[in-house]
Amino acid sequence: MSPLRPCPFGALVRRSFRELERNRSVFDLPIDRAFFGHPDVDLSVRFHGRRAASPFGPAAGPQSQLAQNIVLSWLAGGRIIELKTVQRDDELTIARPCIDMQTVGFNVEWSQELKLEESIEEYVKASMLVEMLVASGRLPLTPGFTDVVFDMSVGYDLAGIRSDRVRAFLDGMREAGAVVDRLRREIPAEHAAFRDLPFSTRVSDTVTLSTFHGCPPAEIERIAGFLLRDVGVDVIVKLNPMLLGPAETRRILHDRLGYHDIRVPDRAFERDTTWAEMTDLVGRLGGDAHVGTSVDVLVDVVVEQLHQAGRDQGEIDQ
Repeated sequence: MSPLRPCPFGALVRRSFRELERNRSVFDLPIDRAFFGHPDVDLSVRFHGRRAASPFGPAAGPQSQLAQNIVLSWLAGGRIIELKTVQRDDELTIARPCIDMQTVGFNVEWSQELKLEESIEEYVKASMLVEMLVASGRLPLTPGFTDVVFDMSVGYDLAGIRSDRVRAFLDGMREAGAVVDRLRREIPAEHAAFRDLPFSTRVSDTVTLSTFHGCPPAEIERIAGFLLRDVGVDVIVKLNPMLLGPAETRRILHDRLGYHDIRVPDRAFERDTTWAEMTDLVGRLGGDAHVGTSVDVLVDVVVEQLHQAGRDQGEIDQ
């Protein structure tokens, strides 16, 4: 499998505006198929105290690691964009694609296509491209529908997240001035007017924590505490469906959602966080959160579906 090679920033800028002028599209998405808000509907939400013009956006994955894909998510109306999860080990050889998606998605863990330094650059490219598109005045944006939150995602264990390289990634996303200045100089001459834009150098200061099934609750708590106290970012903790317990998880997965081909072994529940452990963990982390940072729990989309399916019968204790 050939390595993933990001496009140079100058090429992305040139293509974006040339395509916009000639075809009324950006990265092959027709402008009339994009979403720029509605003057009569306020879709904005607060995300860790920050305004996002809509609650929509991609979850972390291959679709949110290259600049052009992130820009496409923004053009489609996404204003909370969870960036591709990064980790210390960024020299992996894994069968591709890492996600097989038809009706059910199967993910190969530990997947990472880019170096950490490349990831920072892609995320900064995306942020700058969005700012340039807004500043161009060529998009029919509803007033106020420009506010976007880029949310970092890191994994997968405490040792990796505390490593010098991941810490440098976190610091680099919060203060990306050097990368912005370098990319500013790569803006093609025909678009030189954009070089003077006051590009944001604080690309992201929120983190969604992703851990593997079986990560001990104590380690999850230590990681979140490190991110809150030592790094100083707002944190979301993702948890796994196993916290519902074997009987309820299987009942909803098989009987309510109809995924009979998926088998969840007993060992998955033996080594994963329980509901009681999770509630205790969240309570303690809430005590660690201080002014300027916050901690939330984001139960995986699968868990959210499990809850929704069970709510009809009132069988899940809220």
